[in-house]
Amino acid sequence: MKKDFINVKDNIIEFINRQKKLTAIILVVIVLVIISLFMVVPKVQANIRASEIKSLVNQENLSKKANYLDPKTADKEISEKTAMTVLFSVPSGRTYGNVMNVLKDSELMKDFNRSIYLYPMVYDVEKIKQKYKIKKNEVAIVFFENGKEKNRISIDENFDTKKMLIPSLNQLSLSSIVEPSATSNSTTSTTSEPATSESEQTLDQSVEADSVAQ
Repeated sequence: MKKDFINVKDNIIEFINRQKKLTAIILVVIVLVIISLFMVVPKVQANIRASEIKSLVNQENLSKKANYLDPKTADKEISEKTAMTVLFSVPSGRTYGNVMNVLKDSELMKDFNRSIYLYPMVYDVEKIKQKYKIKKNEVAIVFFENGKEKNRISIDENFDTKKMLIPSLNQLSLSSIVEPSATSNSTTSTTSEPATSESEQTLDQSVEADSVAQ
């Protein structure tokens, strides 16, 4: 009987050990699956987004001076390029459609002296809005220099895109900030004019006095 008890005890211990090994294996498999999901899912999502953007690009016959940014590298391109004009917009709506009509018109785009890149806000819309200060339902075109915003125009339904978009884009690369030196020079030249007039008046008075004395 004692021998039977020992056998039963050994069997129970062996069963427990097997269960421990099985549990450990299951836990390792679960951990590996979770890690794989964290690594694979973002890549799959990025590829899906890229393919959807590519599909969107194929639907739009843009002129040679207009191109879509790859959503995976868009922020990096903006930060690294010396100068870049970027259009931010949700790819829908009347205003967006009006802008696209101009960007697809090769004749109108001949007068555009730069290239423009489209950043379609399809995914991570709120993140893009906060990063680049884009308002809700706004079509914003921003000019960047070395990754920093220098100028922008905001387009709404009242904007005559056919007549005004290209001239506005050509002016966009001009800095909207007046240099301090230019301001000081302007002030100096303005204040010096009265002084010159006063000296001329004094000289005229002295000439008149000499004439009277003679």
